[in-house]
Amino acid sequence: MRSSGLLAFAASLATSSAVYQGFNYGATKSDGYTVRAQADFESLFSTAKSLVGASGFTSARLYTMIQGGTTNTPTSAIPAAIAQDTSLLLTLWASGTTFTDELAALKSAISTYGSQLSGKVAGISVGSEDLYRNSPTGIAAGSTIGADPATIVDYISQVRTAIAGTALSSVGVGHVDTWTAWVNGSNDAVISACDWVGVDAYPYFQNTETNGIDQGASLFNEAFDNTKGAVGSKPVWITETGWPVTGKTENLAIPSADNAKTYWDQVGCPNFGVVNTWWYTLEDTDDSATPNPSFGIASAPVQVFHQAAWEDQERTLPRPEVAQAQLPLDLLDQPPPLAQPPSRPMLPTSCLARSLVLWVP
Repeated sequence: MRSSGLLAFAASLATSSAVYQGFNYGATKSDGYTVRAQADFESLFSTAKSLVGASGFTSARLYTMIQGGTTNTPTSAIPAAIAQDTSLLLTLWASGTTFTDELAALKSAISTYGSQLSGKVAGISVGSEDLYRNSPTGIAAGSTIGADPATIVDYISQVRTAIAGTALSSVGVGHVDTWTAWVNGSNDAVISACDWVGVDAYPYFQNTETNGIDQGASLFNEAFDNTKGAVGSKPVWITETGWPVTGKTENLAIPSADNAKTYWDQVGCPNFGVVNTWWYTLEDTDDSATPNPSFGIASAPVQVFHQAAWEDQERTLPRPEVAQAQLPLDLLDQPPPLAQPPSRPMLPTSCLARSLVLWVP
C-alpha cells in the first residue's frame, strides 16, 4: 500500500517530465583520485534513480567529456547513463589547453553512440565557472586558470559546428558560471552566444554577508533573480547549489546535516520539477578523500534526515499554486523508530509528492 498508493498519488501531482532533476558527478571516486569507470557511474545513477520522486533524480551533470586517464576518450558516464536511462548535461572543460581534446571526445561520443543519445542530453555546457575564475574575485580567491569571454564564445561556436547534422543537433548549447559572473556586463557576449545559461550559487560561501541558514533561501533567490535579470529571455538553469553537511564555518554559515536539509527544503523543493536543477551533490569528492567542506548528502547522517522526513506531519506541498494541498496521511505507514541507519541513504525531504526523496523497499 505504501509503495503503490503513495507513488500513484505522487505521479498525479508530478510536473512535466521535460524538467530535468539530478545531481552533479565528478570524474573521480570518493577517495578523490581513483577514476570512475562505467560501473561506478551506473551505481551512482542507480542510487539517484532509486529516490522516489515526482520526476525523479534521473539526470546527471558532468564536468568533462574525457574519461580520466585518457587523452580524449569519451567519458564512461555516457554508456552508464544510456544503461540507466539517465539524462546528461554534458560539459566540455574550457579552461587551460584541453579544449581540443574535449571537442574530440564529444565528436567521438556522437560517432560511437549516435541515436542512443537522442533524448538523453539535456544540454551541452561549454565550460564551468571559467568567467569567475578569470575575474579579479576568482583570482583573489585563489582559483585555478579560467577563460575570457571571447574564448568561451569561440568554443561555443566550435561546439555548434561539431553537433550540426548529428543526433545532438537540436540540443541547446550554453555555459555554466557563478551568478556574479552573469551580472558582470563584461560577459554579455557569452550570454548572447548561449541558448541557455546555468547558474551556480552558494549562500554558504557568501561570507561577507549575513549568510546563516536562515538567510540561505533569500540569498539564493536573490542570486537567481539577479541572474535572470541579467540574461534577459535566456532560460536559466540551476546547475549547482547546496549546503555542506560538514566542514568549516563561513561567517555565519554552519555546515550540518540539519542545515543541509533546511536548505534542501527551502531552495530545492520549490524548484524541483519547475526549473532544470542539478543539486550539489550526491557524493562529494572535490579531488580529496576528505573534502572540506563536504556537500555530499548521500554520506550525511541518515537518521537525521529520516526522522525529519517523518516528523513533517503537515506535509504541505511547497508549490504556490497547490500550497494548501496536503498528502493524505493514510497513504503513509509510519515506520518504526530506527535502531540503526538504513542500508541505503535516506535523503532530506519535506517536499513530498514534489520530490519524494524516500527509499521505498
